[in-house]
Amino acid sequence: MKKVLLAAINSKYIHTNLAVRYIKRYVEEYSEQKIGIYETSINNSISEVIRDIYDRAPDVVIFSTYIWNKEYVFKLIKEVRKILPETEIVLGGPEVSYDSVSVMKERAEIDYIISGEGERSTLNFLTKDINEVSGVYYRDPENRDEIRYNGNQEPIENLDEIPFPYTMEELRGNGTKILYYESSRGCPFACSYCMSSIERSVRYFSSERTKEDLKKFLDSGIKLVKFVDRTFNLKKERYMDIWRYLLSVYSEDTTFHFEISADLFDDEVIEFLEGVPKDYFQFEIGVQTSNERTMEAIKRRNDLEKLEHNVERIKDNIHLHLDLIAGLPYEDYTTFKRSFNYVHDMYPEMVQLGFLKILKGTQISTEVEEFDYKYMEFPPYEVLANKFISYREITMLKDIEGVLDHYYNSEKFGRSLKFILEKHYGSSFDFYEEMALYFRENGYFQMGHKLVAIFNHFYEFYRSKDFDKLEIFTEHLKYDYLMLGKPGSYPYWFVSHKDKEKYNNTIENLQFKSAREAHKKTEIERFSYNVITGKEDQVDLLFIYEGREVKVQEC
Repeated sequence: MKKVLLAAINSKYIHTNLAVRYIKRYVEEYSEQKIGIYETSINNSISEVIRDIYDRAPDVVIFSTYIWNKEYVFKLIKEVRKILPETEIVLGGPEVSYDSVSVMKERAEIDYIISGEGERSTLNFLTKDINEVSGVYYRDPENRDEIRYNGNQEPIENLDEIPFPYTMEELRGNGTKILYYESSRGCPFACSYCMSSIERSVRYFSSERTKEDLKKFLDSGIKLVKFVDRTFNLKKERYMDIWRYLLSVYSEDTTFHFEISADLFDDEVIEFLEGVPKDYFQFEIGVQTSNERTMEAIKRRNDLEKLEHNVERIKDNIHLHLDLIAGLPYEDYTTFKRSFNYVHDMYPEMVQLGFLKILKGTQISTEVEEFDYKYMEFPPYEVLANKFISYREITMLKDIEGVLDHYYNSEKFGRSLKFILEKHYGSSFDFYEEMALYFRENGYFQMGHKLVAIFNHFYEFYRSKDFDKLEIFTEHLKYDYLMLGKPGSYPYWFVSHKDKEKYNNTIENLQFKSAREAHKKTEIERFSYNVITGKEDQVDLLFIYEGREVKVQEC
């Protein structure tokens, strides 16, 4: 029996590869073949990864290939071929499933490519004669330059036959990692930029099977489970059954992340979601654009009024990520500004500003000439310009993405950011645009930044604009800084007016084991402006740090 290794090169250490686990469990369930998994990230040196693979001495190594690791994998297999000349090198995944013949002709070190859904094709590849296997590209044994293919492998209709992807040992050992899970495959929508639109049908794991799987995550105390279903809320009876089950077995230790279309929810669903414990569910909502002509061009129609209404009703207890894509057809800089303000001003926890990628196999990849797309010819294939938006405007949006992550998505500037937006800007986009220009002019994008520096830049930006109410803004910024935890050091603009006697008297009445612990887990600060009530009154605030929670009270 061959020694087989599945290699997963993730984008970050905290990620896990779901595909290789499904394939391993499926092959081992339906054959005698055993498979090892080797998992690392693109942040590890290629030299170390080559050595790790060499030490495992596989007869067959199968690389899971995605947009984030394609270039890394292509470099890696070239070197692996040198030191393991007899090992069969196999690639699978979305980055090689389209135009597989060209990929193999350009890279002689690749022996096989598994195209499309991997479980059944991999099982057959490892247990049958290659001439009987569908879904696998392979080289003619007499002429390696000739690529053969026996046709597509039909997808698995009964998804329940695929075993649960994680072992209990993995669950217990990965409490701090993001674990991925799927309860369906395929997507009914036809978004022109998305590879998921290629498979228009949707297949489901049964609700009972899904609930059994989710219970395993909950029992293991996994922090975050991310569903990879392209749109989870398609069949109301099914998804509500799963959500009601999750509510019945609620655990405050676990968060479940779903990609959803918010405008599909009716009042019954919204009323249910309003009763879900805070942050138990996390929704990613692909708004992408608010421009009607753009929505029509990309075949993604959102009912914007209903979407906004539903978001407003659930945002107090559901953690929300709202997505935008820059570079779409008919979306110029001005209309993107409107899209940005539409999303930002709903105040989700995160505004994800992404950039269009021209992916092989998508409709938009056939429209490059029509819309005059200029884009990177290598991963991530991002758009540089098109007939609606210039390269300079795209780079401006890139800078805006940077300051957006610093000051909004970090969730560290809640009061100070709200203050500056409400007092000095009629448009949220205008603030981030001016902040991005300030960063660029001062060379801040070229520097690494400690958190104190990000606070300092915000203070200095406010002063550079010569805005009034600097003292009040500074008090809000001071409050945000103290919300991060017991300060070890202070920014230069942070002038402390702590009443030490009042502090000591206050913490004596708190339920701490010792005075040392009380000082370690609390802080008191005098504010000349009451940032909680909005009144211009002096107030002393006590900050109590309990793990990730911060309690604030007047004293």
